[in-house]
Amino acid sequence: MFSTLTRPSGAPADWPEFPAIPLLRTATPLPAAQWPALALSWQMVTPHAINPDQGNEIDAWLTQPGAPGPVAVAYRHRWNRSHPYGWHCGVHVYRVPLAGAGNTRSRVSYDCRRWGIHRTPEEAQDGALRHVHDEHQDAAVPYPGRDQRAHVFYG
Repeated sequence: MFSTLTRPSGAPADWPEFPAIPLLRTATPLPAAQWPALALSWQMVTPHAINPDQGNEIDAWLTQPGAPGPVAVAYRHRWNRSHPYGWHCGVHVYRVPLAGAGNTRSRVSYDCRRWGIHRTPEEAQDGALRHVHDEHQDAAVPYPGRDQRAHVFYG
């Protein structure tokens, strides 16, 4: 179990905190039939830049009950005038089989780095929601590594 995920330093009071959750200790991914159903929802917050040098002011978190932190963010990028709204995925992908016929033993885990830019905040939120729904249907499974990714992604 990882510690409670608290608001980043200097973040507004309406930014969420995420409780510590027990992690699933397993050497193999759960079968899809055992994944909790997705119940994704957006939490709108006071815009705040975690890293002001990047120019991204986060204004919404995509949350999933049972996840150790946000699964995606929506933001406004103050330096991009044609596509000022964007999203970034925050899911740690757990133990995906490597490419190759019959290669079922070699597996790899990684942080999803997908992102998108859009003209409106609604398009950005829809893009993130579609990505997590289509690519990370196991986002509610508390796999090892997702807690650490949540702390890096959120703080």
